[in-house]
Amino acid sequence: MTIPSTCPTSGVPGSCSDEISVGKTAGNKSTWAARNPGWPVMQPRQPLSTVEKEHRSAHAASRQVSAAQHKDRDALLNEAIRSLADEFEAKVQVIATTHNVTHEKVKKLVGGHKYYRNPRSTQLANAIIHDKAHEVNEGNPPFFPFTSILHMAGRVRGEKLTLQQIRDLARVDPKYQGMTQDEKDELLRALTEFHALKNTSVRATNSAAACDVQSTLEHIFKILDGLALRTGIYVCLFATRGHIYDSSQPFWYGTDNVMDFWEDVMDLEPDEIVRKLEQWACMHGKNIEERNSVEGMQRMCARILNSGLRVVAKKKIRINFVNFEVAIKVRYGIDLLGWPEGVPFQSPRTITNAKHLQTLRDALKAGTCRWAYMSRQQLEQYQDQLNE
Repeated sequence: MTIPSTCPTSGVPGSCSDEISVGKTAGNKSTWAARNPGWPVMQPRQPLSTVEKEHRSAHAASRQVSAAQHKDRDALLNEAIRSLADEFEAKVQVIATTHNVTHEKVKKLVGGHKYYRNPRSTQLANAIIHDKAHEVNEGNPPFFPFTSILHMAGRVRGEKLTLQQIRDLARVDPKYQGMTQDEKDELLRALTEFHALKNTSVRATNSAAACDVQSTLEHIFKILDGLALRTGIYVCLFATRGHIYDSSQPFWYGTDNVMDFWEDVMDLEPDEIVRKLEQWACMHGKNIEERNSVEGMQRMCARILNSGLRVVAKKKIRINFVNFEVAIKVRYGIDLLGWPEGVPFQSPRTITNAKHLQTLRDALKAGTCRWAYMSRQQLEQYQDQLNE
């Protein structure tokens, strides 16, 4: 369940956009983008002109007609599928009876294959579509091989080609035919960089930021609800705006009855927690650079390291860097794997190099630097090395 806490701002989400530009220094602090000058900014969409609104209305009417036609075809398809399913069940029952086996075994043998989903990665087809979309939608002269699509060159301001139109153009564009491996790698690199830039860009307006917050949190809530149903895990989450000018509302979320913990054990209402969190965040009002200060990264790295050690050791202990070999590895049989190369092995609170701290923080957050129990053989070998 998701409950928005009482907030003095209205924070109605607006439209979002994927267009990215580089932010300029602003004299005000009214938006997240203004508080982070120099960072890429995702620009909001421009309002539609009268011609564009009429064009959109015509497309909407056409889609309604197509939707009705699709609905009729889907109804016929569903009826055919139901008929096929009935015939399949009848034949399965006949086979099960003939061979004196269970109905479930026959169905298992018939359906004895699995579908595997490949991990999502940058695909060449998507890279080609991205390159072509940038060409035809960003004002550059497009390649129009057919007279049937010549009218696309005279688009009104702000109008963009659809995905299917871009695919048709890319399919017949000679520059995508017979590409060398270097050309393919360049397209893949451009798409990867675009994804990275899009993921690290800041929203230009408060309404766009509020829209992004709401849609992303709703997606996360659905994932966590399913995870709790499948595994029985308890999860609670508190989210709030980071500045008094932001319009996104504070939220708290919990699976099942996990919020009873805060009320019964901590004697705190979820609304009170999120209200105090909002007050704390707005009082600091830090931007990206301020949140990534040396002091802040020192505290974060130390917190992650000590928390991970306590979870693995199941004891309330703290990491001892000075006598790490004996105090941690030998005594508890726990080792710290994946410490970043080039970062001195010492307490994060004593590291003052911002680049070293950022590398360590990223490794800890990604899980490449983690605590792990040593096997008995590893522990014995290590003790022998110390005794030599």
